[in-house]
Amino acid sequence: MTIDRRRFLQLSAAASLPLTLPKSSFAIAKHSGTDLVVAVQSNPPQFDPLRLQTNIAFRVLANVYDFPFRTEFRKELVRRLPGLAEESRWVDERTIELKLRNAVKFHSGDQMTAEDFAFSFGPERMGPDVPGGPLAKQYFASFESVSAVDNLTVRIRTTSVDPLLEMRLAGWGSQIISKRAFLASGGWDKWALSPVATGPYKVANVRTGDFVRLEAHEAYWGGSPVFRSVTFKVVPDAAGRANGLLAGDYHIATDISPDQLGIFEGQHDIEPVGGQIFNMRVLNYDATEGLLKDPRIRQALDAAIDRDAIAKSLFAGKVEVPRGFQWPAYGDIFIESEPPLRRNLALAKRLLSEASYKGEPIPYRVLSDYYTAELTTAQILVQMWKEAGLNIQLQICENWTQVWAKPNGGIFNGSINLVYPDPAGTLWPLYGPTGFIRTSSKSWSDADFDELGSRLLATADRAERKALHAKILQIFGHDNPPGTPLHFSAMFYGQRKDVAWSPVPLPYMDFGPFNVKRS
Repeated sequence: MTIDRRRFLQLSAAASLPLTLPKSSFAIAKHSGTDLVVAVQSNPPQFDPLRLQTNIAFRVLANVYDFPFRTEFRKELVRRLPGLAEESRWVDERTIELKLRNAVKFHSGDQMTAEDFAFSFGPERMGPDVPGGPLAKQYFASFESVSAVDNLTVRIRTTSVDPLLEMRLAGWGSQIISKRAFLASGGWDKWALSPVATGPYKVANVRTGDFVRLEAHEAYWGGSPVFRSVTFKVVPDAAGRANGLLAGDYHIATDISPDQLGIFEGQHDIEPVGGQIFNMRVLNYDATEGLLKDPRIRQALDAAIDRDAIAKSLFAGKVEVPRGFQWPAYGDIFIESEPPLRRNLALAKRLLSEASYKGEPIPYRVLSDYYTAELTTAQILVQMWKEAGLNIQLQICENWTQVWAKPNGGIFNGSINLVYPDPAGTLWPLYGPTGFIRTSSKSWSDADFDELGSRLLATADRAERKALHAKILQIFGHDNPPGTPLHFSAMFYGQRKDVAWSPVPLPYMDFGPFNVKRS
């Protein structure tokens, strides 16, 4: 990519991107490596990326869609590379032109054009009344217009200087879709079940609650996909996924708990892979009703948690505890002075006394096996809170609808993905005015955060961005916490050694030709 303004090069460098089928019908031949079968705990209900910000959606849809810019993920997010756009050129501080790659084919066989690109960011897809539109607005609020200059040239004009624009074009929500296929589909709900994009695989067959099967997009611009097909087979129990891998039913078993990894060690054809990813496991608080309306009780919940003990006991020390709601990948706006999250039982008890807490029950809603070691973590947390004098009632739910249902007034599990390394790519999409916490779980709001976030989106000055970020962390970690971080997440897999795939430090599972196993 070429950028002709030194200032934008400096900004980009400073904040660079560190994204039931019968058993007999999918049983695999050993060492085939052609029709891949991946055991997963769950699959997304549909395939529109703007409507889903979940780990299970990231895992599947990373293979269906492409971004204008591609990010190479390894141990850290290091390089932004040409994707569907081969080059970029800043016309002025608010206008960028992208030169699209020639001869990119959609799954339908149509060639991608600038008109498809403009449609993907237009009001038909990102308007306020379109499914997923409010979420898209979190990422692309600065976009004033996206237009086709010619068949392969796109011009993006922003309402103000946007130093994160190229990051946005490499992040979730910027996937390009076929305008013609959408208009022929009959609406978003139908299109979301059978999308037409440019990724290395296309949606071929779906059985809800059972499997999603993707087939290779043989005309993929990045080269021939590694596998003929990829089937994400639902196996809800982690032990079932691990045992199925050992039995030869699957090529990869996902979301393996650390204490299960040992069963793969020493196997001649299976190995454990994975590790810490750019995702943060958090607890969320419903601060809109009940006892948790008092921030002192939320602060006491925070102070009573021994995060280091959880990281060491449940994750064998393979995950780290963050310094608040932030990532070191933020670079020069990372707040080094933010203290480590440590247990302070005396502080927790003092806060509860100040809040006149009398041991009233507080609900804590969880699923049993969505996150790695989710239920075990919840049980440990309940015991830690009990030692502080908190009466937490663990409630195991069957689905997320039950977890978020009102009335709540309690605690529920969650996570945050680093879509791109900036609070605008992490906290704002989740907790901002049109983010999930405000629109779906309806569990927290803060006018000061909204004002700070709006200013953060509008400034390119790095010192100012850091100062605004520090104020946001003060709200999130101290004054009015919407929840609390537990630890950076990890994803562990069991994998056949002959499978040409490498995990990346995100919930994505990329089976395209750019991500083959490194020797």
